[in-house]
Amino acid sequence: METRIQSTNVPEFIQLNENPAYPDEVRISHYDNEVPAFAGPEIDRLYGHLYCSPSYFVVANELAGASTYVARKGDDPVAMLLYKRSENEVTVISDYVKIDEQEIRRFADWVFNSFKPVKVVSFRKLQAAIHDLAYPWHAVTCTEDMVVTLPPTVKEYETAVGKNMRRNIKRYTNALVKDFPSYRYRLYLEAEVSEQHIRDIIALSCTRMKSKNIVPRFNEEETQWIVDFAKKCGIVGVATVDGRVCAGAIGFRMGENCFMHVIAHDVKFNDYSLGILCYYHTICESIARGAKNFHLLQGRYGYKYRLLAQRQDLIHLDIYRSRWHALAHARRIFGMEVRGRIRLMKQWLLHDVERAEGRAYRLLGKAVNSLRSMKRSSQSSAIE
Repeated sequence: METRIQSTNVPEFIQLNENPAYPDEVRISHYDNEVPAFAGPEIDRLYGHLYCSPSYFVVANELAGASTYVARKGDDPVAMLLYKRSENEVTVISDYVKIDEQEIRRFADWVFNSFKPVKVVSFRKLQAAIHDLAYPWHAVTCTEDMVVTLPPTVKEYETAVGKNMRRNIKRYTNALVKDFPSYRYRLYLEAEVSEQHIRDIIALSCTRMKSKNIVPRFNEEETQWIVDFAKKCGIVGVATVDGRVCAGAIGFRMGENCFMHVIAHDVKFNDYSLGILCYYHTICESIARGAKNFHLLQGRYGYKYRLLAQRQDLIHLDIYRSRWHALAHARRIFGMEVRGRIRLMKQWLLHDVERAEGRAYRLLGKAVNSLRSMKRSSQSSAIE
């Protein structure tokens, strides 16, 4: 089992540096309790990820009380982070950022020098390789981003996914067209996006969540945000039968990156793998429009690997002012370490074991899938 959990042993916390040297041309600006108008476009340019964009924070209700940190070389920002500060802790709310170790260290230096009461700098979800921050630190893998690196042409992608996937896509599509001659799949971009299509796809998602005994996450505020944001940068695939939405995929495009946000299908079409078809066609349409990466976000599901997604692990990182402050937070560190290891084991059992080689792994994978099926059946019976 692969693990990227960093050791919490005290030696990790010993390497300290009181006066780190940085190039003179790096200037730091700070906007307290403010996210200036220029921050949105610059953050999108620097990181190109939906979940660190101020546009997303509007619906997540995270901008209230947020401050902005900007590091510039000359006139160009090299790092821009949104954060919130409590009495003893600074929490970076810019999730999914890919940032190098030097910029993390620079930010920690600035925080500890600027806010004396702060003892901990925390990054909730960060893509970075940490080796030496010159401060005590603890990191644990907390989630992943499943990313498909897109080739220049649809033909290259079709070739890359392999013969089995191409055969299945063709088989499912032919079966749909045969059984439902009115079946259509169409992609809509930005201003072409229909609010009713968005609401229909979300309704399908809510129905599916309820069937799994999961409380749907969508409320009217989030639904309206999805509608508005999709009209600005949406890439929405809609499958219809007799003019009625039976499946769909709602994604967003930011620069060269596309992000899947909602995907759902009517359970009546389970035998046709409509979810996979939605993913596949939306990815192909994104390639045709020049996208370079398609983010399927968290979840190590086998179908994402079959669509050629690669796992990019994200860490939760805590940086402490001193070794003493790290030791004072020993309970927090221990709790995170335990939860992190439990999560890794759970992910391995639910998603990774079925791809491991060996008869024992295959048997274990079948046993886990059987238990999951039994659980879903019992939940469905309880709902009925």
